Amino acid sequence: MDATPLVAAEPATEHTETRPALLSFITLYVVTTVHHLYGGLVLDAPVRLLVPLLLALPLAGGAAALEWFRRTGRRGAARTYAGIALVVAGVLGLVHSAYSHLYKDVLFLLRGPAELYVLLNPDEHYPPDDLFFEVTGVIELVAAVVVTVTAIRLLRAASRSAAPPA
Repeated sequence: MDATPLVAAEPATEHTETRPALLSFITLYVVTTVHHLYGGLVLDAPVRLLVPLLLALPLAGGAAALEWFRRTGRRGAARTYAGIALVVAGVLGLVHSAYSHLYKDVLFLLRGPAELYVLLNPDEHYPPDDLFFEVTGVIELVAAVVVTVTAIRLLRAASRSAAPPA
């Protein structure tokens, strides 16, 4: 009896950049989820509870693209992941974390005028009044930076790979 499988398993290529990229993206998702669930429940802002649901789709798409790249080495898969990751990291890191938390917190600690913050974000609470919420908001920025760095490393590795660009 022939023990040969009907369909040969596709060999996984060695792409060490996929693991840090995936772990950083998951970390960003977890930190963002904790931050927004806390903000939604404790700070009575139910719209924040939707953020983890909204981020689940890009997380799944990014993870699928990373698996595709890991299995095939296709540059298109790496570009797909990087596009998703950089948009998410940009929105969460620059728009949300850097402005709504880091900038606001530094402005408050330096005793700057509230108008420098409230002008662009009149619905957000100012001055900051919840340490856990503010710290997790800033940690989002750190996680977003790590996602950006790992995505760039993945793109560089993909550009060096011999796999076709598709």
